[in-house]
Amino acid sequence: MAIGALLFVIFVRRAGLAEVAAGVASVGWGFLLVLALSGFRFAMRALAWTLCVEPPGRLTFREALVATVAGDALGNVTPLGLLVSEPAKVALVTRRLPASGALAALAVENLFYSLSVAIVLAAGLIALVARLGTGTSWWIAGGGVVGGLALVVLTLHTVLWRRLSFAGRTLAKLPARWRAGWIGTGLGWLQRLEARMHAAYPRTKAGLGPIALLDALFHVAALAETYVVLALVTGSSPSWLDAFLFESVNRMIMVAFKFVPLRVGVDEAGTGLFADLLQFGTATGVTMAIVRKARMLSWLAIGLPIVLGRGLSAARGDASATPSERAAEPARTVIAIMARSPSDSGSIKTRLASAIPDPRVRADLYAAFVADMVRTCRAIDGVALRLAYTPDGGAEGFDAVGVRPDELLAQRGADLGARERALFEDLLSAGFDRIVIVGSDLPTLPTRALEEAVASLAPAGSAVIGPSDDGGYYLLGLAIADPNVVPDLFSGVRWSTSFALADTLSAAQRVGIDVVQVESWHDVDEAGDLERLRRELVEAPTAAPATRAALRKIE
Repeated sequence: MAIGALLFVIFVRRAGLAEVAAGVASVGWGFLLVLALSGFRFAMRALAWTLCVEPPGRLTFREALVATVAGDALGNVTPLGLLVSEPAKVALVTRRLPASGALAALAVENLFYSLSVAIVLAAGLIALVARLGTGTSWWIAGGGVVGGLALVVLTLHTVLWRRLSFAGRTLAKLPARWRAGWIGTGLGWLQRLEARMHAAYPRTKAGLGPIALLDALFHVAALAETYVVLALVTGSSPSWLDAFLFESVNRMIMVAFKFVPLRVGVDEAGTGLFADLLQFGTATGVTMAIVRKARMLSWLAIGLPIVLGRGLSAARGDASATPSERAAEPARTVIAIMARSPSDSGSIKTRLASAIPDPRVRADLYAAFVADMVRTCRAIDGVALRLAYTPDGGAEGFDAVGVRPDELLAQRGADLGARERALFEDLLSAGFDRIVIVGSDLPTLPTRALEEAVASLAPAGSAVIGPSDDGGYYLLGLAIADPNVVPDLFSGVRWSTSFALADTLSAAQRVGIDVVQVESWHDVDEAGDLERLRRELVEAPTAAPATRAALRKIE
């Protein structure tokens, strides 16, 4: 920062303080047009972000715009740049969208924006050579930098286009003893982010076209802004080529010096030297940089209060929190997987015996189901995980699928209904009041189904259910209103029949609870389900990495 301030002073003095002041004054009311064009650019980035959100998630334009302005402001005043601005944007929209979904969508949007910047820089370099008519080799170094940037961006796009999952493949090959440690945890987080980005990445003309158009409009507005400033500062009508060259250099300075708060000094030095190169004079370049800085400060005055205001409101605690915010509290919301120990090979997935005769192989496949379910549940932000195991199977083997000892609890009860009721009671006693229980043999269950289930439990006294294809349900959730009473959704239910879902809905109606239904899904119980699972994994190459690896061994 000190070096930047020194550069600022040096180049203002080199340009002449009087000339710079006169140039700034010449902008006058035209500065409002500069602000309008920069605001339009924010709007284009925000709108592109909303288009990258994976359905059924939804991010409104207003929320995205507010987060974009505030995050950009925070990134501009700190030396951490993107490391601060992008997480801040995500944090500012988590009232509407889970952080994992917002981050994946933002990462995809940033990739498209980065590709557009690489194109602008490459075009700018070609235009500069044409403008100067020089055969010197200095621009070759610049071409190497721009080419390297373009190669990196294109490689990342190729990875997403082809749905390559490096973290998922590494995790699937990881020894079981490492999966429960920090390596497995980190790779699991990366795999979930990869999966979210693969889902958010558009692969059709209908999806790619609008994002490409919005990025193009962003750069058109940026070019128009640079043209306006250059015209006002010089008092003449510059060529659009010169405006494009200045904008390309401005973009390069932003990429190279994002870590410098407000680009103090480096913007004035870089633009001043470039203006000299184009024979506009140092004063023109320095003045343009100062006008840009004034524009940035204007948006800072809008963005930073948003960040501070949201931070203060979060600090006020439960009394002012919205229902959806309260639903995301990690100490009160839990997803519990009902499972049998993978070590109990004699009792696992017996209906798959016709397709997989070896009980040990069936147990390994079931362990992979549980591992993928654990990974899916951990992808839900702000939610605790528990695994409820059958007492007869014991608690052995769950460490290998990524479950800690403190996350285990025993099921209790004579039948499925009694065990579910007891599980709700035990989790309620543990301090949770928003509880979702889910089966363990749903390896391809999408994260969005669980996110929707958790979000549906915002009002106290509400319930959510996930229908299964066989007439039962794979998920049941309750937001407990009375800490001493679990609503009776379990009496009169014909368990393990095609009537289980209908009977449960009737029970909910009987006790006066409205039930939200999330999307239907299917478990893997029989040989036909196994074939369906194989087809799903072909269609979704990044889904269920542990299950995919286990099936590969069977083949």
